[in-house]
Amino acid sequence: MEDEDEDEDMSDSSSPPIPYSQKPAPEGSCTTDGKDLRLVSLCMEQIDIPAGFLLVGAKSPNLPEHILVCAVDKRFLPDDHGKNALLGFSGNCIGCGERGFRYFTEFSNHINLKLTTQPKKQKHLKYYLVRSSQGVLSKGPLICWKG
Repeated sequence: MEDEDEDEDMSDSSSPPIPYSQKPAPEGSCTTDGKDLRLVSLCMEQIDIPAGFLLVGAKSPNLPEHILVCAVDKRFLPDDHGKNALLGFSGNCIGCGERGFRYFTEFSNHINLKLTTQPKKQKHLKYYLVRSSQGVLSKGPLICWKG
């Protein structure tokens, strides 16, 4: 029994300490590269998005004054009448460039978007984002979710 205790102590002391830099990314940041995804941080950046995708703004209950920038397949967004959106989700991270998120829960975890509600999670996607003639990305019209 005493030998087992000593083995445990030795294994604990041989494991490397966790560096300070490995702390979790703050809310609203890409969990892969830590890039800040808030609109105020990205409004002047050129963001490459694939054909068929739109930049939209997500709202976090914990960051009410900020909009998080997301690239979402427009087929999964409603039209102007709140209809014709495909069920499900397809999105890309504009922080690290990872593509093909098929579940909003997986995507929201990746961008560190803390959700307080489970049903209709996509409704956290609140605004279309538009670029002005000066090239500034800003909040556009509300996304009209129905049902």
